[in-house]
Amino acid sequence: MKWNYAVEQLKLMKHYFIASVLVFLAGMLMGALYSEQFQAFINTQLEALKRITDTLAEKPNQQWSLFWLIFWNNASKSLLVIVMGVLFGIFPLFFLIVNGLVLGYVAVAAGQKESWLFVIKAIVPHGILELPAIIIACALGLRLGMLLLKMFLSIFSPSRSLQAREQLRAFVKALVPISVMLVIVLFVAALIESTFTLWLVQV
Repeated sequence: MKWNYAVEQLKLMKHYFIASVLVFLAGMLMGALYSEQFQAFINTQLEALKRITDTLAEKPNQQWSLFWLIFWNNASKSLLVIVMGVLFGIFPLFFLIVNGLVLGYVAVAAGQKESWLFVIKAIVPHGILELPAIIIACALGLRLGMLLLKMFLSIFSPSRSLQAREQLRAFVKALVPISVMLVIVLFVAALIESTFTLWLVQV
């Protein structure tokens, strides 16, 4: 793995990071302030999460199972959202909005039911790693989509088409080391969430 490719590409992605953060924050605001308009959709997402977590009750070592569940869910979805960027970045945008929507709704609901200190304890310890990793994955998906769109639009211009292909080739070379980095970060985040965060919300 050539990490210099990863560093170079990450430097070129400033605007994609900013756009991803803004879309995620917009989703959070929608979930926090306008949850009634999206209640049916949010309930569907929460029910899907509940069905997944309910399977833990049947496991002999629930904490270990929780760790693998969190890690596999976040890692697989993050890698998938990068690949699905081939659809011109539509899926990463949808993923950001949905996750922001659910997080905003859950945070407000938990803050009203418990306390805002509880929300901080439940999100911040692992969230400082998990959320940036997911946002970076979405930004990568967006850039992949835009590079493919640029190549598609330059099909009748040989010089621009060549430039677009070169940019795409350099980006694809960087995906492996960046993806490995994201998986490692999500591994650590899952470990924190299934141990320290779990302990913190129970004290």
